[in-house]
Amino acid sequence: MTDSKPIVPSFVVQEESSRKVLVYLNIPELKVKRSFPNFIKKVPANGEQRTLNFQHQSLTFTIHVQTKTRESKIYSLSVARLPGEIRPEQCSIKYQRGGCWVTLIKSEQMRWMNRICDDFTPGLDIQENDNRMEEASSPVE
Repeated sequence: MTDSKPIVPSFVVQEESSRKVLVYLNIPELKVKRSFPNFIKKVPANGEQRTLNFQHQSLTFTIHVQTKTRESKIYSLSVARLPGEIRPEQCSIKYQRGGCWVTLIKSEQMRWMNRICDDFTPGLDIQENDNRMEEASSPVE
C-alpha cells in the first residue's frame, strides 16, 4: 500500500555561517547503510531518493521509504524560493538514521535567519500540504 499524498517532513534550519545553511529533515522510518565502495558515506537502506534538485534559489527533495509494515511512504520537501541564492553544484545531502542533513552553500555572504523568521518577508516558500509532520528538533550530527 502506498500513501497517495507526500508527507512534508518536519525540519530544522541552522545557519552555520554567512555562507552555509544546514536543513535537517526528520524522516523517522529512515534507516541507513554504508555505501560501496565509499564506506564513509551512508545511503538509505529502506528507501530510495527520487528527487534531489538544487536550483539557484530553490530546492526539491523526495524520498520513498519502506516502513516495517511494508507500507511505502513518500516524504517530500519543495522550497520554491529561498531567502537568497545558493550554489547548486556545492550543495549536498547526508543521510543518517531517522533523517538527513541538506547543506546549502550561499552565493553571497548574508544572514538568512532574520529573513526566515521576519513576519514581513515570505521566509522559506515551502509548498505545503495537509500531511505535514509534527515539529522536530535537530539531532546531533
